Amino acid sequence: MKLHRFFIAITFALSPAILEAQEIAIGSDEGKPLGERILYNHENSLHASLHTQGLGFGGRIGRIKSIEKTTYWEIEASYLKSLKQIRLVNPSLFSFSSFVFGKLNDVLVVRGGYGGTQRIYGKPYWGGVELSWIYEYGASVALLKPYYYVVAIAEYNAGTYTEVLENQKWEDTSNWIDVLGKSSFKYGLNEIKFRPGIHAKGGMSFEFGSTRTRMQAIEVGAEAEYFPQGLDIMAENPREYVFLTLYLSYHWGTRFNKY
Repeated sequence: MKLHRFFIAITFALSPAILEAQEIAIGSDEGKPLGERILYNHENSLHASLHTQGLGFGGRIGRIKSIEKTTYWEIEASYLKSLKQIRLVNPSLFSFSSFVFGKLNDVLVVRGGYGGTQRIYGKPYWGGVELSWIYEYGASVALLKPYYYVVAIAEYNAGTYTEVLENQKWEDTSNWIDVLGKSSFKYGLNEIKFRPGIHAKGGMSFEFGSTRTRMQAIEVGAEAEYFPQGLDIMAENPREYVFLTLYLSYHWGTRFNKY
């Protein structure tokens, strides 16, 4: 009986070491350099995104709270187009750039937000894929730049009509004879308007970086954005207030310690 109790005591005494040994054996990185085994506390990255209404580019400054959770601040600039716009080319004048007939404004949205990731499934060994939930919310500012066309118009002079070329935005089109193409980017820069808004998004992140100091991830999700004053993008369409988009983004960056 005493021998039985002795073996039980020995088993409990050794159990932490046994569990630790199993933990090291599964997914071990003991053979890696010391720098590869540190839990870093910062993660900074850049990203390029493709969404259902345009393209975007941005960056994040993150803080690794634990092995399960990371929080971050993000800034992003994204081009926003209407789902109804169609790009055209004047078939008789290929020397001019393509244009979107009926477009009122080019829209660039700058977003600033706070978000985080929550790990769902960690890498079984370094070199696998880590799966996390992601969320973000924050403020948005839309920059609306009037869209100008190179148009041929009929001008009355000395009792006769002559055809002249001008750069005009979509207002009074009654005297337009033909649309040749889109005007140079400089037209409308002095007429930019700002529209404040808010946004929120959620999705999933698939992190597949090959080392702990380098971060690489694919992120997929959905984003909702609201502008109280609305955005005018296309003529003959109602003003748009709410934008719901799906997005796919690629993130790359570094992890490091900062005290």
